[in-house]
Amino acid sequence: MEKFSTATVRRLGAWAVGPCMPAWAVLGGLAFFGRLSWTAALVSSVIVFVLMATLVLARLADFDRIIRYAEELLANPDAPPPLLETSVTAQRLLAALTAVRKLWEDRRDEADALAKSRQDILDSLPDPFFLLDRRRRVVSANAAARALFDLDRAVAAGRDLAGVIRDPKVLEAADLALAQNRKTEAMFTLPAPVEHTFGALIVPLSSTASDGTALIVALHDQTERLKMDRMRADFVANASHELRTPLASVLGFIETLQGPAKDDEEARERFLDIMLKQANRMTRLIDDLLSLSRIELREHTRPTEAVGLEALLRAATELLDRMAKEQQSTVVVNIAPGLPPAIGDAGELSQILHNLISNAIKYGGENGRVEITAEISDTRPPAMQGKGSCLKIAVRDYGEGIAREHIPRLTERFYRVDNARSRQLGGTGLGLAIVKHIINRHRGALVVESEVGKGATFTVYLPIAG
Repeated sequence: MEKFSTATVRRLGAWAVGPCMPAWAVLGGLAFFGRLSWTAALVSSVIVFVLMATLVLARLADFDRIIRYAEELLANPDAPPPLLETSVTAQRLLAALTAVRKLWEDRRDEADALAKSRQDILDSLPDPFFLLDRRRRVVSANAAARALFDLDRAVAAGRDLAGVIRDPKVLEAADLALAQNRKTEAMFTLPAPVEHTFGALIVPLSSTASDGTALIVALHDQTERLKMDRMRADFVANASHELRTPLASVLGFIETLQGPAKDDEEARERFLDIMLKQANRMTRLIDDLLSLSRIELREHTRPTEAVGLEALLRAATELLDRMAKEQQSTVVVNIAPGLPPAIGDAGELSQILHNLISNAIKYGGENGRVEITAEISDTRPPAMQGKGSCLKIAVRDYGEGIAREHIPRLTERFYRVDNARSRQLGGTGLGLAIVKHIINRHRGALVVESEVGKGATFTVYLPIAG
C-alpha cells in the first residue's frame, strides 16, 4: 500500500467524514424515532464510513500524486508526470496541468530565443550599447560596450551605470531622462589606453520591458569627427597663412618698385627674381591643393588598370635628374627582374614616385645617395587590406633622418619637421599628404622608417594586378 503523509491522512479524514454526514444523520434519526435499533444504526454508519473511505482513498491517491507532481515542477520543470489509477477527473486535471506545462515551456523557449536574438542584434552593432532599468542598473551590454569597458557579460549585468561610465555628465543625463521621460545627450572622454571622445544618446522607453529595461544608452565615437573638424580648421588657417606670406612679399616688392626703387635697376632685378620665386611658390601650393582635392574626390573609387612600375620609375628618375645633378646626388634604381604590374592609376603612381624621390634628393643633402628598390613582398604590412604577395617600392636617403615623434604626423597637411628648411627647399607641406591619399585610393600602405643621423626610408606597398 502506498504510504501517505500526515497531511494526506488529514485530507482523507476530512474527505471521508464529510460525505458520510448526511447518511449518519438519517441513520441517527431512524434510531431516535425507533424505526431502527441503535446497534443497527451504528453498524450501518460504520459500513457507510468504510465504503466512503475506500471510494475517497482511491481518488485521493491520484489527486495527491498530482499535487506532489505540481510541487516537484517548481524545482524541476522536466519532472515526469505520475501514473494515475482510477480517477477520470484526476486524469483530466493532469492532462490540463501537462498542457499548461508544455505551454509554459514553449513560452519560456520563445522568451529565451527572443532574448538571445535581441542580444545577438545588440552584439552586431558596431557602437557600444547599454540597456538600463529604472534604477540605472545595467540590464544588458553589447559586445562593443563590453570590449570598450573591459566587462564580462555576467559582471556587467546589475552594475550601476556609475560603475561603468564614471562621468558626471552622462550620469546626470541618464537621471534626467528617467525623471522627465525624454531623450538626453552628453559628451565624455575616456583617457586610457588611447584618448577617445564619445557622444552618449540616452533614450527612455515608453513602457518598461518585461526584463526591466527602461533606458537605452547608445555611445558613438566622436574622436574622428572632432579630429577632422580640427584638421579642416587647421587646413584653412594653414592654407591662408601659406598663401598670405608669399602674397605679402610680392605686394611689398611691387610697392617698393613703384616707390623708392622705381629707378633702381639693380634692386628691380633682385626684387623681380624674388617675386618670381614667391609666385612660383604660390603656384605650386595651389597646384598641390587642387591635386589633393581631386584625389580626395576619387579616393573611394579603386583603380582597375594594370600599370608597369619599371617604366614609371625610369620616367620619374629621368624627370628629376636635373635636381639630382644640382644637389650632386647619386640616384640608384634596383628593379627586380620580372616585376609584375600593379593595380593603379599611372598618373597618380607617377605623382607618388615623384614626391618621394624628390623629397629624398632634397633632404638627402649635397653629395647624398638615394636608393630606390622595387620588388615583390611576400607579406603585407598590417595597414594594408587583403592577404598574399604585393609590390614593394622603397625610397631611401642617407640624410639627417627624422625623429621618431614626427613620423606619425608626416602625412598631415602642412606638417613640416623643419618649417624654415622646407620652405627654403620649395616644399608646400602637402607632398606626403597627397602620397597618403593616393595610396589609400589604391588600397595600399605607406611605411616610414627613420633614425636621426642615418636617413629615412619611405616604403610603398601596392596590390599586384591580376
